[in-house]
Amino acid sequence: MSTPTGHAPHNSREANVTPQELTDEAVQLVRRWLTEGSKFPVDKSAEQLAGVLNDPNGLDFTVGFVDGVVRPEDLRVAATNLKALAPITPGFLPWYMKFAIQLGGILAVVAPHLVIPIARKVLRHMVGHLIIDATDAKLGKSITKIKTDGVRLNINLLGEAILGEREAARRLDGTRKLLTRDDVDYVSIKVSSTMAPHNHWAFDDAVTHVVENLSPLYRIAANATPRHKFINLDMEEYKDLDLTIAVFTTLLDQPEFEKLEAGIVLQAYLPDALAAMMHLQEWAAARVARGGAPIKVRVVKGANLPMEHADADLHGWPLATWHTKQESDTSYKAVLDYALRPEHTRNVRIGVAGHNLFDIALAWLLATKRDVTDGVEFEMLLGMATGQAEAVRRDVGSLLLYTPVVHPREFDVAIAYLIRRLEEGASKENFMSAVFELDKNEALFEREKQRFLASVHALTDEVPTPHRIQDRNRPQPPPHVQGSSTLPIRTRTYPATAPGVGPSLSAWNTRRSAAS
Repeated sequence: MSTPTGHAPHNSREANVTPQELTDEAVQLVRRWLTEGSKFPVDKSAEQLAGVLNDPNGLDFTVGFVDGVVRPEDLRVAATNLKALAPITPGFLPWYMKFAIQLGGILAVVAPHLVIPIARKVLRHMVGHLIIDATDAKLGKSITKIKTDGVRLNINLLGEAILGEREAARRLDGTRKLLTRDDVDYVSIKVSSTMAPHNHWAFDDAVTHVVENLSPLYRIAANATPRHKFINLDMEEYKDLDLTIAVFTTLLDQPEFEKLEAGIVLQAYLPDALAAMMHLQEWAAARVARGGAPIKVRVVKGANLPMEHADADLHGWPLATWHTKQESDTSYKAVLDYALRPEHTRNVRIGVAGHNLFDIALAWLLATKRDVTDGVEFEMLLGMATGQAEAVRRDVGSLLLYTPVVHPREFDVAIAYLIRRLEEGASKENFMSAVFELDKNEALFEREKQRFLASVHALTDEVPTPHRIQDRNRPQPPPHVQGSSTLPIRTRTYPATAPGVGPSLSAWNTRRSAAS
């Protein structure tokens, strides 16, 4: 691995460097990456998708197409929706695509069985760089093509929310098949993908159930030769935070997995993230002290914000996430600042996940100054800003690409993933909305630079408290939503205050309660 200065620093002053001291250097590094990244060819599909999302009607058209044309089983319904979308076709599309959509809108109602399959094929082609075909005939070729020197893949089998045990078993079997492939050494799976919806009043029972379901996968990883394979325990919804951490630590506390390195995701848009990282650090330090393997935490901003808003609004609960994008950005940096220290990376390696070049530059500079580059890995999404990704890889040494796979017959289950990527690309608050123009649009660069500086300068030494802090051990009159006669506000409890929960999470609960 190279460093921005060409050598690895070792003096004590650099080891104690703060994020605030590195902002100027980070901005310079981002400019260099943008310059270098602009020299790489842009994937045509990625360029088309970026153009669509920059169009005033782009997001409405694309989301409408996905939900209204791709998703319906009834082709007549899809045809009606295509006709309604035709007038807002994005202007950026090539003329032949615009013509095809306009013509399709006219003919779809008359001949839906002919038009709709073609329309769906066009969309799949446009997003083909974001998702891989999971069939045996094509998966191997795709993996070989993407894997190059310094590029590894984190394979994630996409799917909708699990509604029953049969579907959970099928998803587990799909991930098992991936793990047993010689060309796959790293997979991600969510707790919510391993079991049917569980009883939240039986937390410990749910943990036991998920651990039983996941243990065979971890056994495959631990017994793989010539080296162990890696399983990353992913997460989406806030309600699964406590459960995911409990499952992760319970799994790895089993003697047979003592020497297995595995990973878990933390979402920085949750105020709980830093306290959770501290809890995992303490647990991992004790594990390593016993002779066990370290763990890895993949740090992400979080990509489930609309669902969290809907959940809070539906139940009248406090919003679980930070209320502003800057707060989430600051939280992300606070977690990295805490984690990227020699005394911490020996127990917990860090995956810096995301495409915000300012965040990546800051993390890389912190790692180099503090001499912990061996304890950090940089992760990006397959098919997103590939030129910038390559520029980053050449400096940091390697990249891990988050790689969604799906069977063609189940393409509709990839819809939720695609919608999140589309919304990220279109939201002006998000770095991805400017990713294709930063190298040539100084106004956009300055916008992102100022956002970066503001988030760094907002860093403090405080450990944030959760937004949902109800304690059922201390009954209080439930507050009501002002001006509403609806049901009172109810907030999710800590694990230790829910019926049927044992002491397995008492350490983390104590930390969270103290922070409150």
